[in-house]
Amino acid sequence: MRIYIAGPVHGVPYSEAVDRFKAAEQYLYGRGDNPVNPMKMFDVSWSQEKLMRTATPNIFDCDGVYMLHGWKADTRSKLEHFIALKLGIKIELEK
Repeated sequence: MRIYIAGPVHGVPYSEAVDRFKAAEQYLYGRGDNPVNPMKMFDVSWSQEKLMRTATPNIFDCDGVYMLHGWKADTRSKLEHFIALKLGIKIELEK
């Protein structure tokens, strides 16, 4: 399955966000999925809005969304969750 990784990027240290998304990507690869890591699609200097316009549309090509801890406090992650709900694609919460 093609799984989009969603989670907080702005408001947390950049290196921490990179590490969390990378760990999720490795976890998803390990179980046989094809992860889509939005951290690989943008520059750290981008605004939340530019990231949303660039990365978020990738959800439409995915079979599911993997929500990292802290997603409820992040505007982009809440939007990605909403899109997944409306598309009827699988949503999985990080354990």
